[in-house]
Amino acid sequence: MSAAPLPGVRRIVTGHSVDGVAVAKIDGVVDWHEVGPKMPGVRVGSMWKTGALPVKDNNDETDGATRTPDGDFGMIMKSGTNLQYTDLAPGASAPMHRTSSLDHNILLSGKLILIMEDGSETLLEKPGDTVVQRGTIHAWRNPGPEWTRWITIIIDAEPAVVHGRPLPAELKH
Repeated sequence: MSAAPLPGVRRIVTGHSVDGVAVAKIDGVVDWHEVGPKMPGVRVGSMWKTGALPVKDNNDETDGATRTPDGDFGMIMKSGTNLQYTDLAPGASAPMHRTSSLDHNILLSGKLILIMEDGSETLLEKPGDTVVQRGTIHAWRNPGPEWTRWITIIIDAEPAVVHGRPLPAELKH
């Protein structure tokens, strides 16, 4: 796999001083990590996760990026959210998967193909193109020629229900 031309993402996190004054508490670059050997060319950088809804982070000193996801495939924060970015190498794919979550996927750079369970493919090519995933099986592919980056806001959800049957989390290789 070629070296990635995309650097980490700058993250600024606000909070309050002990006097209640709004301040920037964290300002730094979130580095990425390889997802694993079964997904070459897929990198993820954890931006923020919440532990519960409604969120109780506003006066918490914990860096949300350090929380460990406790749901489907290490992506879901049960009763919370996960804000992350994903980088995909030219020609690389993320496999078909479904999580019990509501996901907002926002393209930042490059091109990205959304592949649905029915075989349909949708090209995202303009920064800001957005996909709202609602518990469906889907995959991603980068048609190239450059790396692709998108932001995902993953919100824990009840499983999708079809014909009265809850659909389980799935990861197809």
